[in-house]
Amino acid sequence: MLRALLLMLAMAAPVSAGGAEAVLAAVNGVRAKAGCPALAMNASLVAAAKGHADAMAEQNFFAHAGKDDSRFSGRIRGQGYSYSAAAENIAAGQSSAAAVMQSWLGSAGHRRNILNCGFRDTGIAVVYQPDDQPLRGGRFALRYYWVQVFAAP
Repeated sequence: MLRALLLMLAMAAPVSAGGAEAVLAAVNGVRAKAGCPALAMNASLVAAAKGHADAMAEQNFFAHAGKDDSRFSGRIRGQGYSYSAAAENIAAGQSSAAAVMQSWLGSAGHRRNILNCGFRDTGIAVVYQPDDQPLRGGRFALRYYWVQVFAAP
């Protein structure tokens, strides 16, 4: 009984070093050093990010396009956010905010999104899939799916 309870608790809070709030703080720290304004968390963008992170975790894929051929632009509009510019970062497999930030900052395209001073709002989501399976051709399950959406109204 205790073993089952401990397993349930471990699956309920799997992100060891922060989730969306930690990513937002790290992103805003990097942006401040570059002279960019801080991003504000936006509920519509969080819903767009969460929907895509859920889809990747539940449908066992990793891509900007959904299996339904959805794109981040449509997912953002679908949540009622009207934007003049938008972008999306995705990651999978990192179990902490620090690890996902290291990955994104090490990628030119992801870093460019983070440091785009024109963006004002963001939505961030991480989804943990405890019974995840390796992607086709992969050896290990990713389990963690991260999405950050950036936008300017």
